[in-house]
Amino acid sequence: MDFENNQLPSQHLPSIDDIQFESLELNYQKVSIYFTAFFFIAAIIIYLGIGIFVEELFASPLIWIVVGGWILVASFFIFLSYKSYFYEGFALRQKDVVYKSGMWFRSTIIVPFNRVQHCEINQGPIDRYFGLSELSLFTAGGSSSDLNIPGLSQETAAKLKQFITNKVAHDEEE
Repeated sequence: MDFENNQLPSQHLPSIDDIQFESLELNYQKVSIYFTAFFFIAAIIIYLGIGIFVEELFASPLIWIVVGGWILVASFFIFLSYKSYFYEGFALRQKDVVYKSGMWFRSTIIVPFNRVQHCEINQGPIDRYFGLSELSLFTAGGSSSDLNIPGLSQETAAKLKQFITNKVAHDEEE
């Protein structure tokens, strides 16, 4: 048998832009915004708590600078939490699962089913309250090639896990 390794012209390859990504649950956006707001509220409470013991922190120009900066930075990060939701999504294809994220620094992760070792569904208490789950796929490539898809409904995560588990088991039998 002769060895062949023919070159494929890149202009004939399918484009990643043709993938129709499914959005994450809208509650995921809310949770992201709430976490960001909670962080900034905790930060200002800590500042105010320290200010009780260090009176200089409440001095006229410094307090206005801190509060003004806090409002700007908190507003910016809450806006980022809101907007980044629209740049995340997943797609299930015949041979792999694709996850995209990132508003400024975009990332697309493609995990072929034949690399999946196992998958699991994770839920924290806040996720449970909002009806969210995270699907984790563990691959043969180690932790750097694993995939976590947050912001899924419990039903969607269970369906994806079942499909991927069946697909991996079926592919191993062949």
